[in-house]
Amino acid sequence: MKPSSQKMLKWVVSSSEEGMTLHAFLRKKYPQAPSVKALKRAIDGKCCRVNGKVETFASHSLKAGNQVELDCAALDPSPASFTPSILYEDDALLICDKLSGWISENHFLNKKFPKFKNHLQLVHRLDKETTGALILAKNDAIKEQMFLLFRERKIHKAYLALVSGVVKQNGGIIDTNLKRRQQTQSQIMVEVSKEGQRAITHWKCLAKGKNASLLLCEPLTGRTHQLRVHLKSIGHPLLGDLQYGKPFNKELHFKRHLLHAYAVFFTHPISHKEIRAVAPIPEDFKSALKELDIDLKCLEMAHLIELFRN
Repeated sequence: MKPSSQKMLKWVVSSSEEGMTLHAFLRKKYPQAPSVKALKRAIDGKCCRVNGKVETFASHSLKAGNQVELDCAALDPSPASFTPSILYEDDALLICDKLSGWISENHFLNKKFPKFKNHLQLVHRLDKETTGALILAKNDAIKEQMFLLFRERKIHKAYLALVSGVVKQNGGIIDTNLKRRQQTQSQIMVEVSKEGQRAITHWKCLAKGKNASLLLCEPLTGRTHQLRVHLKSIGHPLLGDLQYGKPFNKELHFKRHLLHAYAVFFTHPISHKEIRAVAPIPEDFKSALKELDIDLKCLEMAHLIELFRN
């Protein structure tokens, strides 16, 4: 999780460069970048800092004397270029392993699975940075049946959340109302509010490490940013979540919020078989656990599923 010093570039903004946007400044200073879009992805991916603080807005206006850092390791190919893994598939449904950086939009996901000729439809959504199990329907009828299962709370989702701070309890229930406070073209904000919709999250602590905790969470409702806002509300925001949390420390740099949709469980509406799809834990999530001295044994599949079921 620590950027290599050999891959970290640093510049100081001159008086003649004052007023340039961060994106334009990086284009000028690092013309050997793979592409303009690669630089934009690096900024979006929390791999650029201004005066030691992560900056995620490409349009951020720079001032003379600002110190700008770019982690060149971020200039890898876009996640959109990778072939998706399929966790489960039948004639009606497809469950894929979503990568960080993928957007939960039908047009985007259909490009990842061209053989279905734009027939795939989202049953639910995951935030752009969240990884893991994502359910897609192959026709309108199955989509409506899956929507019904969600409304009846018959689809169970288990998330792994790496949060800031050591939790005092071993588990609990977060039951609040959530409301969208503002929405711009680039950002949605959600807050706890009596005027919002009810949102319920069950959570259990799997392990505690160096100023951080690993939680297993089950959202009983599906509100926008539910887990992120709920975890912030109990004083333990997701690591890497700059929207609802804050930088963990100067030593560790997380390129996304560390939330993983580990598994989904439900009874198939057509075959009536029990479906269980489990998404492998990403390498960046495992690396973060090691950095925080959390034993990877707590991620054993049988152990997690037993905890979730109980």
